[in-house]
Amino acid sequence: MGILKKTRLEKFAGYFFVLYYLVGLVGLILPFTRDMFISLMPLTLLLSTAILLFFHGRWRSTDAIVLLFIALTGYLIEVLGVLTGHVFGIYWYGNALGFQLFNTPLIIGLNWMMLAYCVFAIMESAKLFWPLKALTAAILMVAYDFVMEPVAMQLDMWDWAGGVVPMQNYQAWFIISLVFLSAMHLAKVKTNNRVAPWLFGVQFAFFVALNVLLRVS
Repeated sequence: MGILKKTRLEKFAGYFFVLYYLVGLVGLILPFTRDMFISLMPLTLLLSTAILLFFHGRWRSTDAIVLLFIALTGYLIEVLGVLTGHVFGIYWYGNALGFQLFNTPLIIGLNWMMLAYCVFAIMESAKLFWPLKALTAAILMVAYDFVMEPVAMQLDMWDWAGGVVPMQNYQAWFIISLVFLSAMHLAKVKTNNRVAPWLFGVQFAFFVALNVLLRVS
């Protein structure tokens, strides 16, 4: 793929994410379309991840292995969290994220992988020592979860005991994020992916907007 063609495709993908999530925002705000758009959440996650990985710089077998490791481990951690309440706190999944195994949506591991990939790619070009990069990226992950949590509870993605997100959840997100990001660093994954900041930024803005608009809709 030529450099000019790739740059154009990256911009197109970024604009596509803006338009796609804007349509999703409207669909989730309107009461008469909300249920339909909630049912499309698993498809949205699959499509977003597929586009993201299409623009991965240069695939090595190690890259695929570490990303599969993150997806599988992320899912297993969620299973442990749901069944025991000892990881994130006491919570349970609703129906919005699709098929479940052990009371946990299979697609949730893909979400962990996508987010870890995005923040890793965002920090990849930063001229910082790795520990500082990792800390910053993990903070970005926690910030994302912070704005997502209220929306998740309103849209039947998951819910918390007492309707309150415990501090334990954010602590766990920080630690798990550091582990996943360190795995990518140790595996020397080179993302070279300009679509990743678009996807992360658009999703972050999407959840911020939903936090505000769902309260007044």
